[in-house]
Amino acid sequence: MTTYSVTFTPSNTAVAVPVGTLLNEAAQEAGLDLNMPCGGQGRCGRCAVLVEQGTVRRRSNLRLSADDVAQGYCLACQTVIEGDARILIPPQEKIERRLVTDRTVAAIEAPLDYDPARDQVLAAYYLELDPPSMDDQTDDWSRVQRALRRAHGIERIAADLGILRTLGRTLRAAAWQVTAIVERGGWDDPDAAPRLVDVLPGR
Repeated sequence: MTTYSVTFTPSNTAVAVPVGTLLNEAAQEAGLDLNMPCGGQGRCGRCAVLVEQGTVRRRSNLRLSADDVAQGYCLACQTVIEGDARILIPPQEKIERRLVTDRTVAAIEAPLDYDPARDQVLAAYYLELDPPSMDDQTDDWSRVQRALRRAHGIERIAADLGILRTLGRTLRAAAWQVTAIVERGGWDDPDAAPRLVDVLPGR
């Protein structure tokens, strides 16, 4: 699996993580705590960081202004790593001063041309995997990738670090019959690579 180096400043703490890892997960792996009162849902904006160098993909910019995004700010809980990166963690008081407070709505309605089958971001895929054997010693993550590709035509999928840490235990506890929850490209980036967000036992 492809891994990238992420360096957090001003502590200059570096960590190697798989492609597709969320920035807040990389920070946690590096032993750094980010303030996320909303639980990583992208609603509070308190985990805003500055991308000084590198390649990332923003899934949501809620609570950030267009100028902030242009300067390189992003929400750590809504941004995935797609290359080596250098990330500045600003002082909390500086983040709070930058937060946009007027980007809320009274109600949320789906667009008129919304098609759940076509536009739904999350999808569930049932998988029956062959367990490891002397003839097939493929690692667990590659085994899931192969099953998604063969059974459902899903290519170049990424996964969060937390999923990969528990994947082996989940597969074995479920006797290799699981349901993969996959995040497909959303309305803001329909061409984004799919991402595995959870693995559930059985159907």
